Amino acid sequence: MNYPLPLMFLFLVLMFANSNSLNAQEISDSIKIETASPITLPDLNHSPKKAALYSALLPGLGQAYNKKYWKLPILYAGFGTLTYFIIDNQKNYVTYRDAYSKRLDNNLNNDTDFPQYSAENLRLIKNMYWKNRDLSIILIGALYTLNVLDAVVDAHFFTYDISNDLSLNLKPQVQIYSPYSKTASTGICLTLHF
Repeated sequence: MNYPLPLMFLFLVLMFANSNSLNAQEISDSIKIETASPITLPDLNHSPKKAALYSALLPGLGQAYNKKYWKLPILYAGFGTLTYFIIDNQKNYVTYRDAYSKRLDNNLNNDTDFPQYSAENLRLIKNMYWKNRDLSIILIGALYTLNVLDAVVDAHFFTYDISNDLSLNLKPQVQIYSPYSKTASTGICLTLHF
């Protein structure tokens, strides 16, 4: 049988790695101490409740409290866009509602608005703007709620340590089973440093 070269290499490495007849090396008693950069303590007084209160009182104030200033333009663009849609849909709803009510009063002098539409078309257009206005109001409420939730989550993660010392190391390792016996096992050690 012909096996691929990487598979044969892996088989040989595993066969020699599990050999229990290796002699262990003596372990020295010295300890190597690495010095790291000074640790800066996070602001432990940063409160998620305070961020939620600020954001509930004035949308975006919680994000400013959390020092996430880049979120403010996005938040206010969302509020501005939804406010525009609420005002525009309300204006169009009132226009078509009045035209529809004039069409239904059986006074031919009042039917000058939108003569190209029938009464049923005016009713459908009026209802469309009504639904769009209500949907925009619901979306602005959802954006307000997300604003508060975002401030709370950011405040919880404000003291979370995101350092540059996140690393994953892969290296060979020899493990000694007992200090009295001279048997050891070799393997691969996977180390994750936070």
